[in-house]
Amino acid sequence: MNQIAATLQDTFKQFWDARAERERQFLAVAALVLVLALIYLIGIEPAITGREELRRTLPVLHQQSAQMHQMAQELAAIPGAENRHDVTRELIETALTGNGLKAQNLSVNDGIVRAQFAGVAMSGLQAWLLELQKSSALFVEEIKITAQEGGLVNASLSLRQSVAGGSN
Repeated sequence: MNQIAATLQDTFKQFWDARAERERQFLAVAALVLVLALIYLIGIEPAITGREELRRTLPVLHQQSAQMHQMAQELAAIPGAENRHDVTRELIETALTGNGLKAQNLSVNDGIVRAQFAGVAMSGLQAWLLELQKSSALFVEEIKITAQEGGLVNASLSLRQSVAGGSN
């Protein structure tokens, strides 16, 4: 290895000694420009472009992080299997009455609720669904909503109580 380095050094020394002083200055300046260009291309330019990329993507990442924290808080608010209410017809009817709703058809069977509504306020329906989700871990399995005039809707839906593992 030392012999190769010595050979290369001798070859370069012969090359350098064969050049005139003006030519040596020109080669030194060219070598300096080449080294500075390599430093810029390898070290500075990637840092600048990476910084610009972060400047563009960081607000989006912060927003996604805030959404994930909000979803985690909502998930924590959902009752676990040990503290949720059992689904009964009385519970469903109480929740309906509390939200000013009246179901045309209502059936409650083994944690599954099926209901049909005609001419109800969409906001009341949403509030009722949210209340059932929080109190009894009921989730919409199937829903069909038809809009009417005046902000009223016809709805047919099926709700299922989530199992202990957290999945539907």
